[in-house]
Amino acid sequence: MKTTLANAEAALDKVQQDTDKLYSRELRKALAEYIEKQREQVKALRRMMN
Repeated sequence: MKTTLANAEAALDKVQQDTDKLYSRELRKALAEYIEKQREQVKALRRMMN
């Protein structure tokens, strides 16, 4: 499970990099908010596992 969480974090980083390349400021903002929520979920899962 820890490997899967690490992969999820890496995937979020990649999505964030791709999001930064978008032209639409509104879309970048919406995706950034979604990514942040997902990061919080990964952190919560890590806390539950420890």
